[in-house]
Amino acid sequence: MEYKIKPKELSFFSIFFVVMLWNVLADYLGSSILLFLIVLLFGTGLTSLRFSFEIHENHLVYRTFLLNKSIIKKEIYPPQINQLKFTRVGWAKKAAIIKTDKALNVRLAVLTPKTAYDHLMEFAENHDIKVLKTKDYLTLERMR
Repeated sequence: MEYKIKPKELSFFSIFFVVMLWNVLADYLGSSILLFLIVLLFGTGLTSLRFSFEIHENHLVYRTFLLNKSIIKKEIYPPQINQLKFTRVGWAKKAAIIKTDKALNVRLAVLTPKTAYDHLMEFAENHDIKVLKTKDYLTLERMR
């Protein structure tokens, strides 16, 4: 099943970064239309990043899209996973961290719909993957 990852902070930080980049480059290089277009193109690229996460029967897939074209695809198989860590982010949001052997860990903080974390737990149970739940996460589970 496919889940969307919608980081709300990404658009805010990308706008902030583009404004700061424009100010710094304009101070050093002077204002020009070409510089403005380059910074605008860079900002558009940042705001058009999308992420998805899929749970299949025998593996997990994490994808990064730029303008609806897949630029990064990471397939994670159960033998590659050391641990699934469920934690809390923010005030009342769930998150999961997939800790892998050799590759970078995958952090899943804003999956929609919320049932994704339950499906991820089922995947871990089916494949005998070590699961760690923090106290904060257990508190969130009791609240809902």
